[in-house]
Amino acid sequence: MDKRLLESFVAVYRSGSLVEAAERLNISQSALSRRITEFQSRLGLPLFEPSGRGMIATSDAHDLLPLASAALEGIAKLEAAARVNSVQPAVHITVAATAHTIETVVAPCIAAFVQTKPNIRIGVIETNGVEIENLVLSGQASMGITGRPRYDTGLIDRQIVRLDILAAAPKPFSAAERRNGIDLRLLCERELLVLDRGYQSRLTLDAALRLLSLSPGIRHEGGSATVILALARAGLGTAVVPASTRTDLHTAKIIANGIVLGMDLTAIWDPTLRWRAEVEQFADSLRASFSTHNRSRGR
Repeated sequence: MDKRLLESFVAVYRSGSLVEAAERLNISQSALSRRITEFQSRLGLPLFEPSGRGMIATSDAHDLLPLASAALEGIAKLEAAARVNSVQPAVHITVAATAHTIETVVAPCIAAFVQTKPNIRIGVIETNGVEIENLVLSGQASMGITGRPRYDTGLIDRQIVRLDILAAAPKPFSAAERRNGIDLRLLCERELLVLDRGYQSRLTLDAALRLLSLSPGIRHEGGSATVILALARAGLGTAVVPASTRTDLHTAKIIANGIVLGMDLTAIWDPTLRWRAEVEQFADSLRASFSTHNRSRGR
């Protein structure tokens, strides 16, 4: 019996709701619904009946719950014993991300992570942001690091960090702009140097521009944050980059309608992945790295 099906059955039984159970399992509601349908089909028994926004367990479900719980407990004990008594298997994790994300987020964390997990090897796939989800769905990547809104695919997602989007220029911003951020309308009075639409930060910027009906003068659009920062340093305009970008230029947050422009950087992976536990550990390592970095900057 598939462990995931047992976990899904118990979660829905205990919560009485597909929505709450999906949140508890960190999967989409549609993915959970498919699991319950598959579990009922395998058993040949109706386990739940819809009732308003909830799910009512049938008498068959009541009878099966103790057996399912015992089975899950047995699986957990078996897995724990195997981890203690066996040699750790060689694990290869492939991370799909944009070149900028690999440079600023993934690469700095790899060395520290593999030192504590010598059986794990991490590779990367450098790709356009719009392709990351497809690489994870096809199994070509174990994990994706993306800021794109995730479609209802059943993939697990975990936020790594919330990144502000910054304006960067060789000349200092005003004291008020350094403190509170530069208004997008004022920023549009400058010539801008921006990343192309393969980057979530650019898509976020474009959405704010459309909302405010703004048409900035874009002097250069490129695929490298290093290049647009170099152009800004040469005085050719103001660069717009995510806060993960390291720069010696003066920076200010960008404000649109009183809100700081930003994006969620998220790790995504398939819940059926063989090395799911190791992928989760790497995602946690990425999140912890940013948390430590942010605390250090605040001192």
